[in-house]
Amino acid sequence: MYPVLETARLLLKPLCEDDFDNMFKLDSDSVVVVTMEHDIQNDKTKYRTDFIDAVTGGEYLSIRKKETDDFIGYIGIHQYVNKAKAAIRYSQMWTAILPEYWGHGYCTEATRKLLHFAFFGVKTPWICANQFCDNPAAGKVLKKCGFSYYATYKMKNKPYDQYRYTIDNYVNNIANSATENEEYRDYVFQIKKSPYNYDNPIRKVHDIKYIKEPTGYLCGQSVVAMLADVSVDEVIDVMGTDKGTSVQEVNDALAYYGIKHAKTRKKYIDGTVLPDLCILSLKLPGYGHWSLYYNGIFYDPEFGVLKECPKNAKLCYYWELYV
Repeated sequence: MYPVLETARLLLKPLCEDDFDNMFKLDSDSVVVVTMEHDIQNDKTKYRTDFIDAVTGGEYLSIRKKETDDFIGYIGIHQYVNKAKAAIRYSQMWTAILPEYWGHGYCTEATRKLLHFAFFGVKTPWICANQFCDNPAAGKVLKKCGFSYYATYKMKNKPYDQYRYTIDNYVNNIANSATENEEYRDYVFQIKKSPYNYDNPIRKVHDIKYIKEPTGYLCGQSVVAMLADVSVDEVIDVMGTDKGTSVQEVNDALAYYGIKHAKTRKKYIDGTVLPDLCILSLKLPGYGHWSLYYNGIFYDPEFGVLKECPKNAKLCYYWELYV
């Protein structure tokens, strides 16, 4: 749970159950939601489940006017953790403000405060934030707070710009950083360390129980779940993401479960005999994809258990496993 953060005009307080009506109002506002990753919320009953998850997850802070305690919006930060090393890899932040409070600088004020907490309290090495291309005002706020444009991506065919900020750049950009660091001297961000290692893996792989990915974004998590013989939800928790996964994220998850693997992937060349157990990097029309190969069988999270590589897929790399 994050502490209460205070600015000149605002209080950032951990989200609580009393915030339900205000949060629903915000997330069901079409003007606001067009600027966010998620879809508009219309069903209060279904939204309550998501809201309770947000409260218990501890990553959301309500933004409130200090003098009146009026709810203005919310801001949040998620830490992407390498649990095998019990270390934060990076963080991501987001925010939403009720339209009647736009144009007063509240978003900038809250963002600057959370940034300071992220770097000096949580001690993240770098932080990112996304700005959807139909919301240029968000990009202006991020630049004003010190973020720099990094790259443009797509989510559900909706383009967005990602901005990033490193601790080194932050320290260089602010005055009296050593003194201000004392504000969070006693704060510790708790990270649960892995109970496994390469000498004590979660299991020896003698078989694979097929798991179909729950959504189109979870092929990497599903491959690791099949290897570790755990649920996809558990792997999502270990990886810290329910979206597409990078090589580094898959690597960290394998290390968490003590699954030995080659240091690097090898490029696949036609005619190469695949190792008995390996993770495959495939290219399909429009997207990259993770798959699993074991003793001559392809266990593909999207296409099922196959004797051949999935149709229309190009095998680009293979990653040998030693378990």
